[in-house]
Amino acid sequence: MAGEAIQQVEQGINAMVTELMSDPSALETAWISVITFSRYAKQDVPLTELVQFQPPKLTVRPGTAMGNALRLLADSITKEVRKTSATEKGDYRPIVFLFTDGQPTDEYQAAAAKLRTAKPSLANIYAIGCGPDVDTDVLRSFTDIVINLKDMTPEGWKKMFVWLTASVQSTSVALERGGEGKPLSMPSLPRDVMELAPPSTGYRDPRPRQVFLYSWCCRTRQPYLMRFIRAEHSHIYDAAASHKLEAVEEWSGEVSQSINTSQLNGVPPCPYCGNPIAVMCDCGTLSCCPTDPHAVLTCPKCKITSEVGPGYGGFDISGAEG
Repeated sequence: MAGEAIQQVEQGINAMVTELMSDPSALETAWISVITFSRYAKQDVPLTELVQFQPPKLTVRPGTAMGNALRLLADSITKEVRKTSATEKGDYRPIVFLFTDGQPTDEYQAAAAKLRTAKPSLANIYAIGCGPDVDTDVLRSFTDIVINLKDMTPEGWKKMFVWLTASVQSTSVALERGGEGKPLSMPSLPRDVMELAPPSTGYRDPRPRQVFLYSWCCRTRQPYLMRFIRAEHSHIYDAAASHKLEAVEEWSGEVSQSINTSQLNGVPPCPYCGNPIAVMCDCGTLSCCPTDPHAVLTCPKCKITSEVGPGYGGFDISGAEG
């Protein structure tokens, strides 16, 4: 996730924790863990009692390593959630809310199959696809409960986190009343912003729904990610947005498949300086560019300075992990 989506998730987590802190049942039963996944998966917060939980700072990182995230999820639950034994009552089965707005960039099938096999006793998993570019068939490979967040406005995110908070609260009450092991009774979805994902059609377009390109600001020398979304029933990708990469060390030369510029419609402006054009150095590095036809730029990577010239015809660009 990037841009406003990350901000809304951060605000939603903070609001959820504040609300749960005023709920006696949640204070007794709720523990929270946070796992983020980009090119790698990371447990930002281990399983922590609600009163001690500190929401992590979320940043834009390239990649969607869902397979790694699913493996880390299973390992974390196995290590941190206590099992019932002959001498000790174990922890309640956790609820997992997984958020994604794109497609996996790693091999996820084996981890998904293993998690689906273990899921009935391991956790209650709710996969929430945020926006139109999520492949719900991927989410169904590890859980039957797949929900679409169809309204990505701030109001839509707010209503979704209100529902999520109510879900945790109702579960806390049910567990206190001896509801462990029984089917969960979750609050009704706010239908104006969320819906159960429709059944699979059985057909999956093999083309990626989004294309990401690394670029650099020619003024600040900071990296960013350009995002293009494929038009429906088309091979053309329209410019959608550009996102700052907040941690410079996150940038790398790791790439996925290449794309020809003839398939790209438009250029998202640089998020640092607003330059509306992107150019490619002979070394393959992209950077933003002013509209001056005689601009002279220094490549952020190879440091070679040259005058910008027009391009003719399409050429291939290495794609980044989304």
